[in-house]
Amino acid sequence: MEVDERNTPTVVLETAIFALVMVLSLLGNSMVCYAVRRSPSLRSPSNYYIISLALTDIFQALFIMPLSVVFLATGKWPFGSHLCHFVAITKISLAKVSTFTMGLMALNKYYKIAKPAKYPSIFTKKFIIASASVVWVEPFVFFLLVVFAVDFGVRPILGFATCVIDLNPLALPVYIFQTYSPYCVIGFCYWKIYRFVRMHNESVSWQSANVKHINVSKTLFVTVVGFASLWVPAHAMFIMSILTSIPRQLEILVTLLAFTSSCVNPFIYGFMNRAFKIQFKNIFAPRNTNSIAAESAGRH
Repeated sequence: MEVDERNTPTVVLETAIFALVMVLSLLGNSMVCYAVRRSPSLRSPSNYYIISLALTDIFQALFIMPLSVVFLATGKWPFGSHLCHFVAITKISLAKVSTFTMGLMALNKYYKIAKPAKYPSIFTKKFIIASASVVWVEPFVFFLLVVFAVDFGVRPILGFATCVIDLNPLALPVYIFQTYSPYCVIGFCYWKIYRFVRMHNESVSWQSANVKHINVSKTLFVTVVGFASLWVPAHAMFIMSILTSIPRQLEILVTLLAFTSSCVNPFIYGFMNRAFKIQFKNIFAPRNTNSIAAESAGRH
């Protein structure tokens, strides 16, 4: 068991930051789900991927982050080994679900913009639901097998503020492939989208017909950049920790970056996507339909 050598200001600061990220993640992603439910224009099948991504972040905020906050506040893991296994497997699996879902979102936009003739036959409602379901199931099955069949250990590490699977260096090639292969798909798709849009920039009619899809693709691209800027260094530092010991400041940064990725997407949607922006404004400043009706009646 680790000895907690943190001073009181450090404990307070770490606990407060993680608690803030938890609250922002839960509220922000709940708003995303609520906005999709309220707005018919957001309830397209392709936005099921956005809902899937939001759900991974909500589950992180509900089931993983609160235990990390308690862990940081007390300096002890009081929840037992069974919950430690649950946290370790769920946390890393949800991270993979998020990455795979980003890959599906990139493929979806690539076909919608660069191959519109093939898009309706490939990205049907059934395919979108099935593919989103597969990327949820695969990581959980994989890491359940890693822990219980291959018998990798799980332990709480205060430095990471959570429970971690003890991956040995022999497992690194599989872990690295599973971690970074979706980024290759994402990079390929957005590079092809960029080239395709650039080729058609001079066509005013094409731009007019596809302006909505291009704007959505820009939003998703910024989402991917925000996601990757947090997860790529987090993965790199975690891989480094498997090979050698790293300072505690880097350990806690790994988990903070991972958790922060759960709260950035709602801000990106609200800033760049007009439909989400309108729904978010309605949540914070709902229009009083009764007063509007009364005002209209008064004018007549």
